[in-house]
Amino acid sequence: MARLVLKALVGSLALGAGAAAPVDHMLEARNFAAEAGLTITDNFHALPRIRRPPGLSRTLDVLRQNRRNYALMNDIGDDEPEGVDKLRAEMNQVEYIMKVGVGAEAYYMIPDTGSSDTWVISEGFKCLDPSYGIEVPQEECGFGPLFRGEFPDGRIDSQNLNISYMSGEYLNGPMGFANITVANVTVPKQQFALVNVAAFGGDGISSGILGLGLRGLTASFTGNDPRNDSIDNLVNYSPLIETMGKSKVADPVVSFAMSRDENRSFIAFGGVPPVKTGEYTAVPIQKRTTYSGKTDYFYYDIKIDSMSWSSKTVKQTATNLPNILVDSGTTINLFPRQVAAAINRAYSPPGQQEDSMIWSVACDAVPPVLDIVIGGRPIRTHPSSMILPETAIPGTNICLSGIGAGQSGSYILGDTFMQEIVAVFDVSDKMELKFAQRLD
Repeated sequence: MARLVLKALVGSLALGAGAAAPVDHMLEARNFAAEAGLTITDNFHALPRIRRPPGLSRTLDVLRQNRRNYALMNDIGDDEPEGVDKLRAEMNQVEYIMKVGVGAEAYYMIPDTGSSDTWVISEGFKCLDPSYGIEVPQEECGFGPLFRGEFPDGRIDSQNLNISYMSGEYLNGPMGFANITVANVTVPKQQFALVNVAAFGGDGISSGILGLGLRGLTASFTGNDPRNDSIDNLVNYSPLIETMGKSKVADPVVSFAMSRDENRSFIAFGGVPPVKTGEYTAVPIQKRTTYSGKTDYFYYDIKIDSMSWSSKTVKQTATNLPNILVDSGTTINLFPRQVAAAINRAYSPPGQQEDSMIWSVACDAVPPVLDIVIGGRPIRTHPSSMILPETAIPGTNICLSGIGAGQSGSYILGDTFMQEIVAVFDVSDKMELKFAQRLD
């Protein structure tokens, strides 16, 4: 896959007597990357898309970005969002996966900038029903291949992963070390978890999550009994991107060039993938303060200058917006309610609000032009990302809108925003996100 992409994107003419000089069709993109302090790298991996069965969607039906460990609950409410039952019954979604090496083995995992813990499901795990806590057959958790054996580079004595989701799903397991390989980059002795208790709905293919978030969101606790976990025994540790930089195997940078066309969809480590872009804009990552008073980098929170949307009959702009986080593991964008409602009304025909969180639109509706101004530069959302055809209700022309409503502290730029741009998560001393429009 990589060789084919490079052949397509980095064209050259054979040199010979009187032949023209080689043409670098990526020259402008390389220059734009260099101006942003980035390099185009060969360390990239295709991002296949797979469909999650109805009822297994953490992203759409339970606001997956709100997941947090028990010790870090903040101003986000504990109640299940409205509309969950409807979404579980009706909606499919698509997620991105990649192959990740864990020691000598490789597994498909979900690359997720909205969480920081890397975990793999282990052989012999206990599958629990998330609603009732009773043990059910492993098949009901829906994982791909299971990890067999012990931690390749040793187990950490008396330390456990304890991560929970607003849906009631949760994961527990011991922690240890392994060499983790992502797109030709091997991160030495990375801490991760082998999950042995899972109340979880999987997709039947992936075996875990590749946490690409920040240290403040890691969810490791001292002790071996998760029932005793609290803020008092929380131990933050170096997540994969941070370890990658510390070990100097690659710059602490991960970038996405997502697309609905998986032949054009990539993730890269240490730089950006070889796709044509315009100029980059950069914005600092913002810190958060928890209810306990701890201030740290948790999510990839950024400030938004403004949002503008327009159609044949509407032209509106929103300013003074709250911070918004960028999450590769969330399918739709989640905006303040009034903004989400106004954008959905600008579809032709207008979208219909289904509950407090989501809108439906005609599958063949014309979405408005949506520009999100970040760091003084507008980033345009691709029209094809603003309607989710994979969510079509059978026998109808009704699809899910790519624009939904979030909650205070959990507004999100998800895949709707990230598709057809290059999004760069730079965890070096710069601590910033960079974005460029794709031109290929």
